[in-house]
Amino acid sequence: MRPDPGRATQEALIAQMSVARRSEVTLQLREKGHLLVWQQADAAGPMSELERAMFILDRLYPEMPAEHRQQTRAKLAALAAAGKWHGFKRP
Repeated sequence: MRPDPGRATQEALIAQMSVARRSEVTLQLREKGHLLVWQQADAAGPMSELERAMFILDRLYPEMPAEHRQQTRAKLAALAAAGKWHGFKRP
């Protein structure tokens, strides 16, 4: 993954903010990130809820270790098979 050229500027601006404002900005950025990932999932076309979940997790957590990714997939698949999980909730 290529480095974000604006990250240093963003971090410098956030460092100058009050704690309350920093919390607000962090929440807004997180929400925007989740919306972007869901838009990417929609653009990727039809997929099962498990495939969509893994697609989303791969983009939100690109550095997730492969073993953790496999464990997460297995857990979600087991929950889905038991009728206890029906996919991530859209933001």
